[in-house]
Amino acid sequence: MRLIFLITVVCSLTACDYTEVEREIGYKGKARFQPWLAAERFVQGMGGCVHSVASWTPPSARDAVWILPAATLNNESFTRRMEQWVTRGGHLILLVEHADSERSDWSDYSLKPDLHQALYSMLERAGIQLDRKAGSGGETTREEIKFSGRFFKVNAKSSLTVSRTGKNPGVFVSKVKGDGRITVLTDGRILRNRWIGENEHADLLAALISATGARGNVGFMRGSPVSLWAMLREYLGPVLIGLAVWVLLWLWKSLRRFGPLESEATPQESRGYGYHLEALGDFQWRLDRGASLLAPLRAQITELGQRAAARVHLGNGEFYQYLADRSGLSLERVHQALADVPPDGSAQLTITAADLQQLHKSLHITPRS
Repeated sequence: MRLIFLITVVCSLTACDYTEVEREIGYKGKARFQPWLAAERFVQGMGGCVHSVASWTPPSARDAVWILPAATLNNESFTRRMEQWVTRGGHLILLVEHADSERSDWSDYSLKPDLHQALYSMLERAGIQLDRKAGSGGETTREEIKFSGRFFKVNAKSSLTVSRTGKNPGVFVSKVKGDGRITVLTDGRILRNRWIGENEHADLLAALISATGARGNVGFMRGSPVSLWAMLREYLGPVLIGLAVWVLLWLWKSLRRFGPLESEATPQESRGYGYHLEALGDFQWRLDRGASLLAPLRAQITELGQRAAARVHLGNGEFYQYLADRSGLSLERVHQALADVPPDGSAQLTITAADLQQLHKSLHITPRS
């Protein structure tokens, strides 16, 4: 504690000279991550409808002008769709260097644009030649840009050059393609927040917006990488439709559709004589031959049963009880078996035949051949 106190006293008694330096480090708020915010508000002041996006968005028929970093067109699909839109009357303004949204306007450091072969091919089809290597010919400076019969004062510096095919290279080219127009500006700083108000940069932007005479939206693309959520918003619909179709097919295959599923078929067991006799009786009943099949057996049991009852000196009233005692059947079953009544079903035919066989066996009657 004493050491800290002594250091504090010494510092308070020492005269320290210092110099205050103010240094601009950039904007605050939206202008910090939207380098075209001032240009967007300028176009809105002209009465135009502006929409700003952070990543690749395909142009629509309602769009008249798109301003975007050239590095955004990094595949054949993007360039083809943009080229078709230009042919139908759109105006594409490409900013080559100093066009990335991550770059600070107060920083001297700038990433070299990573341009895709698809972009060069699209420009060549439009008759525009763009350098493929930055710094190959030193830095190109222009103080004036000629467009639409007028000269605009600018402050453009770029390590890349652009030109019409066979013409002298420069920093600006604008060429008609189909019903639309393609414009290439190698120095994107002209339209950024910090420099849009200098010289005649804003007038150049106004002339570019009005070049085609088409009315519609003016789009500004900041050129950030495509995010996962942006891809989901654009492509989630087809994915969900495919998933729904797959689920429906799986449900159609797996769920029971026309009642419970049958169990796995098992080999039929070997059938005995009783099963075949029952099946034969069912077949005869279906042919309405049940009564004719039972009649001979009933007559034989009645005849031989009466003989047996006579041998033991039984009266007529005790005949059915005698047969019931010998066969082990109930008295009611004996009456039903010997009654001359056609069976009312295949099951009744089977039961009656079984009872008659039981009676036949109890009387020890041998069937006649």
